[in-house]
Amino acid sequence: MSDRYGITHDGYEFKVSQIAGVTVGRNKTEQEAQQSIEVCEQDDLILKTARGLVKKAVDALMRTHHFDRPTALNWIREAAG
Repeated sequence: MSDRYGITHDGYEFKVSQIAGVTVGRNKTEQEAQQSIEVCEQDDLILKTARGLVKKAVDALMRTHHFDRPTALNWIREAAG
């Protein structure tokens, strides 16, 4: 069971929501809802990894070129294009 997402039966559907209350999907079966949760959790992991990589890249630019954080972040965004 996920600690960030939950499934509730809502009439003819199974609603997938974040624990914070935001609905992220509606599915016809509970099995489809569980699969939706697995996709959301995988996406969360990918986003966490990407953010960590961006932070490391920004930190490296700040060190090597003596940029402030916003300037380094702008360069990373430009490079990612």
